[in-house]
Amino acid sequence: MTAEEGERLSTRSSSLDVILRPLFICAAMLLLLDMIMLARTLSFFHFPGELDEFGMAQRGGFGVAVQLEDFAKQVGVLHLPEVEEVLSRLDTALGLAASPADVARALSVEAREAQEIIAFAREDTTALHGNAHERAQMEDQIQELQEEVRVFREELSRLSEAAGFAELSGPGIVVRAFDAEDGFRSREIIHDKDVRDIINLLFWSGAEGVEVGGRRIIAQSSIRCAGPILLVNQQPVAVNPVVIRAVGNCDSLEDGLFELNEKLQADGKQLEIEVKETITLSAYTKGYYGSSH
Repeated sequence: MTAEEGERLSTRSSSLDVILRPLFICAAMLLLLDMIMLARTLSFFHFPGELDEFGMAQRGGFGVAVQLEDFAKQVGVLHLPEVEEVLSRLDTALGLAASPADVARALSVEAREAQEIIAFAREDTTALHGNAHERAQMEDQIQELQEEVRVFREELSRLSEAAGFAELSGPGIVVRAFDAEDGFRSREIIHDKDVRDIINLLFWSGAEGVEVGGRRIIAQSSIRCAGPILLVNQQPVAVNPVVIRAVGNCDSLEDGLFELNEKLQADGKQLEIEVKETITLSAYTKGYYGSSH
């Protein structure tokens, strides 16, 4: 090779390096962004300042409490001791809530009681003044507030089911993951990674809820092996088979596991899939086994 050809080759290599390096950096950034958005879609984390389902439920509960307080102020009974006491109990219950289900209980008990006490107190005040028009207005406001609470309870129930804090029923599939027959080598046994892959694919395929060994999966669930034991939400579950149940469109859920099943079969492992018209997933429980249906 002549010196001139070597110089041209070096120049060409430098030009390619100048072009390819920015492209490589852009591709890496796009891949990282895709991974972040995928993890966010699967609820593996929330962006800073973003509320999860419990945060949304608790904010809505405090919103109802503020509306009740405003209503009591409008009808002139906020100063009454019984009204102050019931509103304080509602705030305390909402502040101590640890899940959407706790928020729902606070609204079902304390918020309902607050409505009744405010209504009765206002009726007494109205009766003393004998103002029928004001009483009619008060009754309309009570009905509007009760309707708002009813709608919020329905939305809270839906969020609780989706988040895993309430039972969830519907059509779905039962997946049984088996080790390879007479398998004893590591790659022939269903591990925590296999279970996580199954769960991720089920949610990616539109599952509304998933349960492993009777343990409901939520955004903060953990699945790991401790020797031969599979722990789900820090509790041991039965293996060989590992039973995974999911609620959602049966065809989509089954199709979503097709490629993974072929991959597992290459190591002798196997997935058995059973379609069910109705499955009931237990609510998330901490420290003890939930019911199995």
